[in-house]
Formats: sequence, C-alpha cells, structure tokens
Amino acid sequence: MITSFEDARLLFGRWKEDAPELRVKLLSNSLIFEATGTLADFTIQALHLTGPAWQFTIPLAGAQYIFSDPREIAVRSVRETETAKYEMGLALELPNGDRLVLLELKPREKPEEDVSAE
Repeated sequence: MITSFEDARLLFGRWKEDAPELRVKLLSNSLIFEATGTLADFTIQALHLTGPAWQFTIPLAGAQYIFSDPREIAVRSVRETETAKYEMGLALELPNGDRLVLLELKPREKPEEDVSAE
C-alpha cells in the first residue's frame, strides 16, 4: 500500500526509539546491499541506517513509500513464512530508480536455560 512520508515518519520514529533489528536491502543498477541493522536517525531529508560494521545515509527527497504487512499476503504458505520472520516492512522507491527495503524482524527468542538442579 502506498503511504505518505507522514505515515512513514511514524514508523521511522518507532524504529528509532525502540531500535528493533531491521533487514535492510538496497537495490540499485550497480549494487545490491543486504544486511541487518537499525535506524540510527532520520529527518525529512534523510534516513541514517547502521549495523555492526556498516552505515549509510540515504536522501529521502522525492521518495515514494510503500508499506507492507506480511499478514496481508494472499498466498497462505508465503504469508505464514513471512509472518514468522517479519513484523512489517517499508519500501522506498527513490527518484534515481533505487529501491530501499526495510523489514522489521521479529524479536529473536532467547534459548531457554536449563535451570534444573542436577
């Protein structure tokens, strides 16, 4: 669903505040970048993303925003697989033809510790 910057701003604000792990995928004619990281900061002009060994800032001027919710996927098997991994996503179609996809990953479950006495 195509959305506005104002709607995207609400999501960016939550991602900055809560710092969930994001799957980041930048597709351009000369580059495919894929990693996990967080949203470090954003303004009306730019989005700053960062990971353990990378960071980049992407200009937002002229971007088109497309929101996605894996629970709305029509094909049941795909919906179940994607819903297990992702909360929601936002794609940014940039004026130069690049596409930035941000998917909020579900929190990782911590392995249960064996607390039984031996």
